[in-house]
Amino acid sequence: MSAPLSPETLQAEIDHALAEGRPLDAIAYLAELCITSPENRHLRTALAIALGDAGNPAGALKALRALADRLAHQGYLLPAMVIVRHGLEHAPDDATLLATLKRLHVRGVRAKAGNLPTPPPLKTQLQTSQGATANELLALQKAERLERVAQIACDLGPSQNPAIPLPMPLFCELDQEGFIETVKRLRYRRLAAGSKIMSEGAKGDSLVIIVSGHALVQKGEITLATVGAGVVLGEMAIITGALRTATVIAKEEIEIFELTRADVEKLALEKPKIAEELVNYARKRLLSNLLRTSALFAHFNDETRYSLLDRFSRIGFNPGTKIINQGTPGQGLYVIATGEVEVSVAKDDGDSVVVANLGPGEVVGEIALLHDQPTTATVTARGNVGALFLPRDEFQQVVSANPEVREYLSSLSNDRLAASRAAATTTEVLDADDLIVL
Repeated sequence: MSAPLSPETLQAEIDHALAEGRPLDAIAYLAELCITSPENRHLRTALAIALGDAGNPAGALKALRALADRLAHQGYLLPAMVIVRHGLEHAPDDATLLATLKRLHVRGVRAKAGNLPTPPPLKTQLQTSQGATANELLALQKAERLERVAQIACDLGPSQNPAIPLPMPLFCELDQEGFIETVKRLRYRRLAAGSKIMSEGAKGDSLVIIVSGHALVQKGEITLATVGAGVVLGEMAIITGALRTATVIAKEEIEIFELTRADVEKLALEKPKIAEELVNYARKRLLSNLLRTSALFAHFNDETRYSLLDRFSRIGFNPGTKIINQGTPGQGLYVIATGEVEVSVAKDDGDSVVVANLGPGEVVGEIALLHDQPTTATVTARGNVGALFLPRDEFQQVVSANPEVREYLSSLSNDRLAASRAAATTTEVLDADDLIVL
């Protein structure tokens, strides 16, 4: 029996063999490395892929299915999806992989509904990999080596305790067909600590789902949160492609799925229903965030918030569109949901001065409604803007039934009226952080 090699030596031999296009040799070193690190799913995935490249695609798919089932059994649905996604890249129509994906979807949906029992223990498999070294495997003929390595790839060792998985974000909102079609379009990325996943101010062109690891969410120099597996980031890109409102940086090694807006647009042409489900998910997330963060809705309990939300209609504006024209009758109340608006006030000499840029959660148009007067500023969409709109008559009903809302908006409008008068008469450059005029 030959002596085992060190992990460093094994990895060097793997890299060398793959670089030279010798997957049949690489699988021997990968197999020994997997035996020394039995819980490392990245190594096992690499072994399965190399096994397929070396000439045993059936064994490779069997190994990937076994690993995905093991991860699902332990409650790791998103990592299990990564494994299946790797398989689909090589065999996009494989029925067994698609069946595994369907099982993952069922487990995720049932977990979300709270009716998924703890699975029974997996059957203990016969240990076949004990004592195998790279040099011993290299001494075997091709067919025997491929068969032996396939056995090692499927030998996952004793099973850990089963667990009920956390629900899969986004994916549980899709039906089974939509889930499978979406997974096929996901881009998988494994990033080192410190990698920038999103940049504040950059155009949003994809949503990101964290598979494993943690990331820091930062705005400017301030860290807003640390987020981990299962968190969805940047979903507004699916709807609007608006600029990113925060920077996201990998705190440690991290795995992510990415779904681009272009992919959703292709889905809209091929499978309109699936694209609609994805957009509806993003809209629900948007509204949920808005209810939590907008000062307007902070005055209500959860039940009242959602009831009030039903009274608003959803409306979108193209870049440069004037949402409110100064001096015109107030049509209703707007709550900015996505994008930014520019607020400007006409001065006595006829020129206009920009006094604020407002973003999600801010309200516009309340002064004209509360004081029954023409609007005091012009509000223009700086880019694509999504908003909630409450018509004048509905607004009056809401504030009549909710005195605390009238009090909040009245206080806000008094400050804004004073700022509007200052903006109209001053000859100095105004600080938009100090003046917010609607």
